[in-house]
Amino acid sequence: MSTDSSGCQFTITEVRKDDPWLKEFDDLPEEEKQSSFHVELQLLPCSDKLEIEAMDLISSCHFKLTTADFNSLEALGLQGKLRVNGGGSSGEEPFTSRTLIVAQHPIKEPVDLPQPNNCEVIYYQVGDEWRKFPAEAPVLKKRFRLTPDPANKALYYMWEEAYFGSDIGGGGGAFNWERAV
Repeated sequence: MSTDSSGCQFTITEVRKDDPWLKEFDDLPEEEKQSSFHVELQLLPCSDKLEIEAMDLISSCHFKLTTADFNSLEALGLQGKLRVNGGGSSGEEPFTSRTLIVAQHPIKEPVDLPQPNNCEVIYYQVGDEWRKFPAEAPVLKKRFRLTPDPANKALYYMWEEAYFGSDIGGGGGAFNWERAV
């Protein structure tokens, strides 16, 4: 154990491949073990066409937002400026699942969006509902959960469930509507 000047403490523990704690991940159905990529985007009203902030920078960074992604979003009839807010991945490339989550305004209640099953999916907000494209894309039981911050209605968080019904997962970013202007 070591202590830094701020008084924070941490312990580094070795985890072995045969550790019982990891067993719950080994016992998952194959469909739950797929590699996946997701990115959260804010759609800000400001134009009658679809634009993205610094597309050349975004396509070269770890979010790997592609021209094909942009074209798919444009084909949905979305208008305004897209701002990349966060994202993440699990597993190895090439990813078998890709998810784009496009928010147009703050949410009032938690929202669960099923994770895609070995395909690409776009979730986009229309009013207070969320639509999936393509509508017939196969999904898993595990989900992405969007949750408003109870202390600040301009924020909400994205959490990726590791497997259905688990408390294990990871955050993928926060939408901050205060800086949306």
